Amino acid sequence: MNADTPRTVSISPRSADRVPPAVILAAGAGVRLREGNGGRPKPLTELLGLSLLERSILSCRAAGVDECYVVVGYAQERIVHLIDELEARHGISITVVRNPNWETGNGSSALAAVSHLTDPFLLLMCDHVFDPAILRLLMTAADESDSCLLAVDRHTDRIFDLEDATKVRLDGQLITAIGKELTPFDGVDTGLFLCSPALLSALEKPTGSGKRSLTRAVRHLINQGKIKAVDVGDRFWLDVDTPESLSDARRVLLAKLAKPSEDGFVARWLNRRVSLRLSSYLASTHLSPGAITLASFVIALSGAALFAVGSYLWTVLAGLLVQFASIVDGCDGEIARLKFQTSRFGAWADTVLDRYADVAVVTGISLGHWQTHPTAFTLLGAVLALTGFILASYTKKEYELRYGSKPPSGLLARLSKRDMRLFVLFAGALLNRPFEAMVLTGAVSHLAVGAHFLTASRDRRLSEPRLP
Repeated sequence: MNADTPRTVSISPRSADRVPPAVILAAGAGVRLREGNGGRPKPLTELLGLSLLERSILSCRAAGVDECYVVVGYAQERIVHLIDELEARHGISITVVRNPNWETGNGSSALAAVSHLTDPFLLLMCDHVFDPAILRLLMTAADESDSCLLAVDRHTDRIFDLEDATKVRLDGQLITAIGKELTPFDGVDTGLFLCSPALLSALEKPTGSGKRSLTRAVRHLINQGKIKAVDVGDRFWLDVDTPESLSDARRVLLAKLAKPSEDGFVARWLNRRVSLRLSSYLASTHLSPGAITLASFVIALSGAALFAVGSYLWTVLAGLLVQFASIVDGCDGEIARLKFQTSRFGAWADTVLDRYADVAVVTGISLGHWQTHPTAFTLLGAVLALTGFILASYTKKEYELRYGSKPPSGLLARLSKRDMRLFVLFAGALLNRPFEAMVLTGAVSHLAVGAHFLTASRDRRLSEPRLP
């Protein structure tokens, strides 16, 4: 929806089932960043496959916000065109607010939207990349007063350009001072607010030069004791206003994709290092996470077919394909998280196709081994591996479903993870012993299943009968 004057809304964060709208400031020229990206307006600057503005809007949606007001000024027609596309693509209500006085400061951009809002609202900058949980944290912290809330980062050691950051001084939760040159200080302003109508009167007071600064408005609220800090804790946020900070944002977002608590040894030390680089390239393409899942599946099937040939050269190539499939299998989730495309169906489809790929690989290796060893041991090894691979995954899912928690993550559990299994098969292929490697990983998988049973049987809380 495009409008010179946005409609009045009545939304309160204190409602159990409704959330406030978000006002996103995207009117500035962004000179420092524009000079380093070929003259592209700041809101249209791409970061790992999404423009900064789209990333802000999708972060709001991830926090539960379904209505946004975007204030535009510089290069507004190009930005409005993008907003029309985003509204249609993502099903979010987006109202465009045109600010003819955008050059007078970000305070005037906030005022252009805020003067038409009567209830609390979220306020953020389009060039800030952040964890959506911060917005939920702000909404949770709202009380019945007319105070505004500002998300503050106390971990100043992780700020990319601390000298340029806006600092705050605190007295408990109350903010007592703000400014870039402030010393001493207790934290940094993240640019994420939950505002009450009290901000309106503060924004309506321009400086003698006619400039309207958001920081100056915050100082006015400080003098009235009407702005409090909400600590973001370990949640990340980034201010992207220079080419250097854009590169840092790229690095941080990619690093956030790793899952140290879930990744196996191979995924952590090998696969992720390759998949993250691959994902950084794939993010700029139109490939969906589902397409990447399918590609990983096809690569694994190709490796399984080559295992069935039996000769050493094809076996080595098969091992390489299976290991590459394992790496690509991490990219679908990485791209989904990077571009806000995660879904229950995607996660379920990935799990199902992984099991089909496991069955195909076991079948291929067993057929290749059968050519030179047509014995009962070959059949027994195939059954051992096949049941082990499937049960290792099935038992874990059932454990989580029945007990509401993940099974213990000991050594056996990590050794039975899919990344380790496929890597061992790859190593076995290089040694021309893929069948032996398969039997070994199948045995380890059964041992891991047994360990889960033993743990559950020893824990009285897990063995108690469930009430009907």
